[in-house]
Amino acid sequence: MYQLQKTKNKIHSTGIHLPAKIVRSEELFEEIHSEVNYGMPINWMTEKMGIEERRVAPSGVLPSELAIPAARMALDELIGFDSQVIDLVIFCGIERDQPEPATAHIIQHELGLNARYAFDMANACFGFIDAMQVADTYIASGIARYALVVTGEIPSKVLRAAVDVLKRGVDIKTARNIIGALSVGDAGGAVIIGPVEKGDNSGFELFNTNTFSHLADKCIYKKREDGSINGYMDMGQITNAFIKGHHGLIDDTLMQLGWSEFDWVLSHQMGQKPFDRISNMNGVSPKKMVKTLDKLGNITSATFPVNFKKLNKDGHAIKGDRIGGCFAGSGFVFGQFGYTY
Repeated sequence: MYQLQKTKNKIHSTGIHLPAKIVRSEELFEEIHSEVNYGMPINWMTEKMGIEERRVAPSGVLPSELAIPAARMALDELIGFDSQVIDLVIFCGIERDQPEPATAHIIQHELGLNARYAFDMANACFGFIDAMQVADTYIASGIARYALVVTGEIPSKVLRAAVDVLKRGVDIKTARNIIGALSVGDAGGAVIIGPVEKGDNSGFELFNTNTFSHLADKCIYKKREDGSINGYMDMGQITNAFIKGHHGLIDDTLMQLGWSEFDWVLSHQMGQKPFDRISNMNGVSPKKMVKTLDKLGNITSATFPVNFKKLNKDGHAIKGDRIGGCFAGSGFVFGQFGYTY
């Protein structure tokens, strides 16, 4: 076991990968004949949810094929970094390449890593946050020196299945329960987490998570025996639970952190309404929210690395800024974190 000083750990680098193909919301609503079949204008998702377009991977692409280039970007970002000090690789996508072996092994082998711990974990869209907390714990306890947390998400499989159902024509109630599946997009993301140097105050400060499993039936993705996809997404109840949960947790998070407010906030990107409601919470400013939902839609567990990368790339955050996170996943799990930039 590597005995490390129990101090804060931080994100040393971030990588993302976005498929080249762009699919606009209007294209999807035209395909399902939304005006004729469901009385919804083709710009409904753009106007009501704020999602204009999303990236879609080619058919047959595996999660690891989005995860690996994202991980390579994270590795390449660290000039002179010895990748052999990565002792932990966690793949945290909703769907894996196959039931076994773990997709983390495929990623590790392709990257030439030799981590002693490599495994998959999943918790819907919240998986990346959980995986970062596990990585932080492994490093803080001396089990690992550095960790690679990586995901590759292809929820466009669910999107295509929903489009196929809606094209055939279903009753309005059924349509409302699956129309939210058209909001998703594909992406890969990765971070490398490790200890901070002496005198560096950057890093994770707090993870604060709650789970309401009685809402587990509000968002479901599973496969039937014939291999077809059965998807269900009650956007109304999911959105309400997301907003209520985070509003009820924010004061406790700020109190534990000892902060009066956040300088920047990263959040799950389900649509414009929950995004706006998060921006109006205590300690949060609408001008300090990072937004990608308009061009990428809901990229599930890849949301955190993609938004953290955007925060870095835009160059607005400065050393010492207080970063807040508000994320969620079906189950229903939601949580917040504090991170010093």
